[in-house]
Amino acid sequence: WVNQNQKQPLPADLVRDYIAYAREYCKPKLTPEAAVVLKKFFMELRYPEDGARRADTVPITTRQLEALIRLCQARAKACLRDFCLREDAEDVVDLMRLSVQQVHSDEAGGLDRNRGGAGGASKKKVKKAFVSELHRVIGVGREVAVDDLRRIAMNVGVGLTEFHDLIEELRGSGALLK
Repeated sequence: WVNQNQKQPLPADLVRDYIAYAREYCKPKLTPEAAVVLKKFFMELRYPEDGARRADTVPITTRQLEALIRLCQARAKACLRDFCLREDAEDVVDLMRLSVQQVHSDEAGGLDRNRGGAGGASKKKVKKAFVSELHRVIGVGREVAVDDLRRIAMNVGVGLTEFHDLIEELRGSGALLK
């Protein structure tokens, strides 16, 4: 966006006035074309057409859809437009795709639902599932080896990185004794 000949940054007063003008006079509305782009992306993530199970998809909620709309409006506002164009929506979708890849991909490039904080099980649910599975497999009040604890953790979807924290929390609460 910066002209090749422009070597100096824009003056701060000009940028300040530009932002103030955009805030005051620019209230972009979503066009049907932009809405279709955002809706298509949202539905692709939420309900993939390739037959992937719902549990294997990226956790996305209507809050993310609302965020997509706000980003689209912000991009149009930055250009001082009254309407969000299809191009605004496409740029926002590209941004969100990159974000989803960075946040929800594991080291091997595969989808990891537990990354990103959205849609994954809460710590309370994970603890409850772990203790329930522990009681089912080992029983109550019996000794258990660390390898068995790791196996149970894997069964309930606790990764190796969270395993130690989970065990310490359970020990701290008295649900698990040393």
